[in-house]
Amino acid sequence: MAHWFHRSTLKATTNHKFEVKLSSPTDATKKLFSDLRLSRNRLLDVIRNANNTSDTIEPAFTAYLSLLYGLIWEIPTEDQSQHVGRSNPSKLRNIFVFKWTHTLLGSTTHSSADSVYEAANMSINVGLWFMKHAAMIAAKDDITMNEAKDVHTMLRRAAGIFTFVQTEFLPQLANPPPLGSDLDPRIINAYINQCTAEAQEVTVARAVELKHNPSLISALANETSKLFLDAANTLRPFKPDISSQWIKYLELKAAFYQSYAYNYCGENLLAMDKCGEAIKALQESEACLTRAKALCQEYTKTHGPAPRVKPDQHTVFKRLAPIVKLTLDKCNRENGLIYHHGIPGEVPTLDTKATFGLVSPLDFQMPTCNSIWNSMGTYKHLIGTRTAKAEREQDLPPVKEENIHQSKKDPKNESGCTVQ
Repeated sequence: MAHWFHRSTLKATTNHKFEVKLSSPTDATKKLFSDLRLSRNRLLDVIRNANNTSDTIEPAFTAYLSLLYGLIWEIPTEDQSQHVGRSNPSKLRNIFVFKWTHTLLGSTTHSSADSVYEAANMSINVGLWFMKHAAMIAAKDDITMNEAKDVHTMLRRAAGIFTFVQTEFLPQLANPPPLGSDLDPRIINAYINQCTAEAQEVTVARAVELKHNPSLISALANETSKLFLDAANTLRPFKPDISSQWIKYLELKAAFYQSYAYNYCGENLLAMDKCGEAIKALQESEACLTRAKALCQEYTKTHGPAPRVKPDQHTVFKRLAPIVKLTLDKCNRENGLIYHHGIPGEVPTLDTKATFGLVSPLDFQMPTCNSIWNSMGTYKHLIGTRTAKAEREQDLPPVKEENIHQSKKDPKNESGCTVQ
């Protein structure tokens, strides 16, 4: 299990009435717009609470996207092939203006008369909910193995949703997303890498608990470190005052797992009777851990939307230091009594690819079109509806999210890992 997560706040949006002026509205069009409004409100309400289950969130998300379908893609009419579907944009894409805030752009909305923009932003919010839900599960006092697997799955699902936004929605946007917005490809890449790395933290901890081969643990930890660092590097072009807290989190996680990787690399080298190289690896592990602790202090002092925490006080940090020291002391003792190896000047090379345990996003699929779009020619009836006009932007208060329980108890497992 991973130990603690930096979590972005949910994106804010305005209420949407889904109202258009029609000379002869039908019962089907009235129901469509009513259902759109109600399902949107329902989804925004349930994702405020990370304590809800995915069985609550997923039907709400599916229901809303299936209703948005006809505002995104063309609905085949009776005289058209049923294969038209997602091959053509909807003629109704621009009839509503949607307003959203963005994680790194503050409380001011950014609007677009584009239903793809709405679908993409709502999907990002649902992805953030899956990340928060994973943290909620892992913050329990005594987490079971099944719950640890759920944490792993939720993070992969979040990564899958972010990937879907990147591959399906971004290419279809009518206008390029604002730089630094949640739809900026660099931000989405950061979220994908972060979710993947955090899911791999679960795998690393599981490998430690089951006492897998040190070379495998080292390779997994190294891959995890690289994912965190890739996410941090993706965010560096943005202004430090808005991205520094997020970057510090990713950097300290990268340094921590680099320390993990060198510790188990050293253990593996010692088992191969390469004691001098093992000592050098463990010295590097100590240096990485020192760097991680310094980054923890910086993170604690950095202003940002995430809660103020002291990551170096978490059990997983406190447990790694004595493990590294114990292994290094053992290597020094063995070297003095048996091996008499010189300490090389260069740090041993870590395995660049783990053979097992690497994480990939879980595929997300767009739900099928809600049947109301096909009933009584609803789509055809709405064609010609006037395109929405641009609206003034506004400042929105943060989304009021429900609190989640945070365990005060130390984990009983060997790795000391929990997620917060």
